[in-house]
Amino acid sequence: MRVSELLHRNSVLLHADLTTRDQAIDLLVDLQEANGVITNATAYYNEISRREATGGTTAIGEGIALPHARNAGVAAPGVAALGLRRGIDWGAPDGRLVDLVFMVAAPADDPGGHLLIMARLVNLVSDPALVEELRTCLTPEDFIRRLARAEASRSCAEASRSRAE
Repeated sequence: MRVSELLHRNSVLLHADLTTRDQAIDLLVDLQEANGVITNATAYYNEISRREATGGTTAIGEGIALPHARNAGVAAPGVAALGLRRGIDWGAPDGRLVDLVFMVAAPADDPGGHLLIMARLVNLVSDPALVEELRTCLTPEDFIRRLARAEASRSCAEASRSRAE
């Protein structure tokens, strides 16, 4: 399962003009619900909000946040992405404002899938060149295409390393 396969054109919104973390979370939950990933938006929103309030920030630095939760209100694993016109305070450890947000939703009974998606996403956004490309995308299709290309490139590199060993 690739991150790019969990994103859909209607679950990516670029150049959003928001001013708070709560607005961003609310919008990402709406995107996931509209895409059929979340069946109970209120329950999922409450879980994400609880996690942000009690589990520490999901901002990982470099202007990126990864809010995520497993919840009974999730029908299937999914990812939504949000690019912001201006960064917002997400309580990042490096103090940087967040302008790129990925929300990972997973069913309550799928802890392994949830962790796998998170690990793959963290691996992708650890590439500063890719992150900069994502920030400059003009369309959701381009955003997804660039992520897919990065994932394919990583898969090829991993396969080459495995054959060499």
